[in-house]
Amino acid sequence: MRRHQSQPPPIRNRWRGFVLGLLGGIAGTVAMGGYWRLATAVTGGDPRAATRDGGPHPLDDISLVGTHHSPEESSTAAIGRLAYARLAGQPPEQDETKSALSYVVHYGFGAVQGGLFGAFTAAGSPARSVAAGPAFGTAVWLGADELGVSLLGLADGPAKYPVSQHLHRWGAHLAYGLGLGLATAALRRAFGETG
Repeated sequence: MRRHQSQPPPIRNRWRGFVLGLLGGIAGTVAMGGYWRLATAVTGGDPRAATRDGGPHPLDDISLVGTHHSPEESSTAAIGRLAYARLAGQPPEQDETKSALSYVVHYGFGAVQGGLFGAFTAAGSPARSVAAGPAFGTAVWLGADELGVSLLGLADGPAKYPVSQHLHRWGAHLAYGLGLGLATAALRRAFGETG
């Protein structure tokens, strides 16, 4: 009598998952941009420009290392400016250069986060990628957008912004996660990873 042995699930290549996630991360970043365009059209103005009314609050600045952003400068623009200054010896002067650097940082961060998502979900099915995407987007929102950039002095503290802006930022990261999950799942199916 032969015993039936269950076969272990195939071990997926985490590097392949990382590459597929990188591509998914770019798609997620595009989805995030779509969210901001839609939110701007619905609200009549860019929700990212809103600030909180009222006096100073202890959580207006939570940086552990000092302020590294200029007023009205996004965290991605601040990172791009700092990196450029480090490499070139002086900050960029042209507005077009500043804008391009901000986009490079934004898409680069979205792609790398997507790569990490793809690597750590490599053993899961494409359907799990779709389900895990919004949860991952929420984690990125909390860890990077709400806390990380403020703690590193790349943005003002969370109390500087109204609740509506925090909710919009979460919505944008949910759109990122959904786009990431859908694109990564589609790429996994395209490459025969249906497990």
